[in-house]
Amino acid sequence: MKSESTNHWPRTVWDTLTIVMFVALLWLPTVDYFFKIDPSPMPVENRRPAPWPQFGGIRQSREFVTGIDRYFDDHFGFRKSLVRVNNHLKGYWFHDASAGRPVLIGKDGWLYYSGDAMLENWTRESRFSEQDLENWRHLLETRRDWLRARGIKYIFVVPPDKHTVYPEHLPDWMKTSPEPSKIQQLTQYLRLHSNVEILDLSPALIQARNVRADYLETDTHWNLFGSFVGYETLLQALDRQMPGLKPLPQGAYNWKLETRPAGDLAMLLGRTDSYTESNAVQAVPLAALPEVKVLYHPEGVPPADTLEHSPCYTLNAQAAGKAIVFRDSFAINWYPFLGQNFGEVLYLWQYDWNRPLIERERPDVVIDEITERFFNIENPVELEHEDELSQTRSASAKGN
Repeated sequence: MKSESTNHWPRTVWDTLTIVMFVALLWLPTVDYFFKIDPSPMPVENRRPAPWPQFGGIRQSREFVTGIDRYFDDHFGFRKSLVRVNNHLKGYWFHDASAGRPVLIGKDGWLYYSGDAMLENWTRESRFSEQDLENWRHLLETRRDWLRARGIKYIFVVPPDKHTVYPEHLPDWMKTSPEPSKIQQLTQYLRLHSNVEILDLSPALIQARNVRADYLETDTHWNLFGSFVGYETLLQALDRQMPGLKPLPQGAYNWKLETRPAGDLAMLLGRTDSYTESNAVQAVPLAALPEVKVLYHPEGVPPADTLEHSPCYTLNAQAAGKAIVFRDSFAINWYPFLGQNFGEVLYLWQYDWNRPLIERERPDVVIDEITERFFNIENPVELEHEDELSQTRSASAKGN
């Protein structure tokens, strides 16, 4: 009997430990919920965690219970650590950029944005039809001619996506076609059928990468040097319309490569702790340059929901002339550079035009900047319609 009892002792201890561990694991999320012992930072999910619902009475009890369920889904204990571990396992073991997030994990620590039909456009599965090209021609010529009638210059400029400049870091399965890209299609078409000024920045940025890195590894954007190359190429093109408009030389700055925290693509993955950004560049002027003030909320221009998207303008007391830039996030790094060449530059984060605003401001030039991935999917017919509507709305507002 004693021997039999001795034989069962290890199993009893093991069963007891298993039960204790199981109960502890069951209670750990509750402990973390109340005492916040999980040290992991909040994962970036591009949404706010669900709040505790408000009880709206018996009739809305179902919605209240659903709200509680959503709340605990977003706040249960150790959720932050579990989400981060899940992202790591998917990335390292399965090369899965994850659960609907528009990010491709490339080679050598490079990340690429895969939203906005990037894959279809890169593989050339998506192409412009003859009618698409004609619609773009009509929009650009209509804008150019409308400005010309008011003595204003015009240029349309497209910064390339990162995969256009650095395709070698894409996953091996990402194959492209020798067919021209959409911006190449349009430039070729306009060369034959129009004289409107259009600027594809791809060749300049592909060449500039031989000098130093011009795009960020963990972000969708070009770095400060890449944006300078874009500015330099833009000013060289504008000089054909506005003689004497010369860009600053690259030698005006000391370009210092530096390591920074990971960019927006790593944030989308929820893996900022796994990446660092080593392609960031700081531009240090080698001699004193005129001060360029960046100001927000210009008078008479509706504000945006966030400061990043808000209209803004730069002022340079030592320069002359005015420009309006209809743009996206790629033009943000142009503020200190373009501001050296104009007394005032007004930046509007939109692709459709506010014609009454242009007539009121009377700029010397209007610059349309639209990043390649957005250019690929924009509808020029809708943009032209919105341009015309801006005048109609303004006339109606005055009539009232």
